[in-house]
Amino acid sequence: MNLLRVDQGRYEFKLGRREQHLFCEVLRAYPLTPLEHHRIARGEAAAPGADPQGLLDESMATLKAESRRRLDVFLANHHRFIPLPDGSRVVFTREEIEWLLQVLNDVRIGSWLALGSPDPDAGERPRLTPETARYLPLMQLAAAFQYAFLAAVDGTDGVGWAPPPEE
Repeated sequence: MNLLRVDQGRYEFKLGRREQHLFCEVLRAYPLTPLEHHRIARGEAAAPGADPQGLLDESMATLKAESRRRLDVFLANHHRFIPLPDGSRVVFTREEIEWLLQVLNDVRIGSWLALGSPDPDAGERPRLTPETARYLPLMQLAAAFQYAFLAAVDGTDGVGWAPPPEE
């Protein structure tokens, strides 16, 4: 995923065929982070009779449902990706990038949780089983797409990543 240009708040990227397919597959996995993962910070004083965790759960469920509907519309838009001989070109607004970063983060964190929340700094490895194996590439791909978006927004080199060459 390579940034081609930024013009008036619109970010134009080039994706190879495989990148486009992988990008859409990662987005289709949303949502992965369980609602119970989102917790109210400890030490917060709640109003008498209020259920702050219940309010957070309800709010997160609504947010995820709205994002899922928006994602379905996004993925159904066949005009979003403009075909090129070796891939496609796609344009996002800053607001769309921020939303996609949230979606990708949910997929990344949900995958990490499904893999047993491994801490590589502590030498922990992902818990890979036939049921969890799909989450490792989802986690890594979501992180790679996040990196490409953040590099574009931050104005760094704009060089994302590339999958292995197609055969």
